[in-house]
Amino acid sequence: MRFMVAAFGLGLLSSAALAEDATSPKKHLLIYRTEHSARERCPNDHIVWANTALHALYLPGDRHFGHTRGGYACESEGRARGYRGPTAHV
Repeated sequence: MRFMVAAFGLGLLSSAALAEDATSPKKHLLIYRTEHSARERCPNDHIVWANTALHALYLPGDRHFGHTRGGYACESEGRARGYRGPTAHV
């Protein structure tokens, strides 16, 4: 009986880990320490603040821009990696 409970528990844990891997981005977002560094990487894109804890993007002027865990990033790369938030194209 203990073996069956242990096997069931292990099966649940492994399926949860597989589901998490399937939905997570394949590659991490490139984060820059300065806005200038981000601008050099993506001169034709909008620079946003990427909150790495929440996977959220913030535009300049937003109260969270530059004040959360994360860094500067290119908006198109952030969206491609599954980050969400307001768009600069409005």
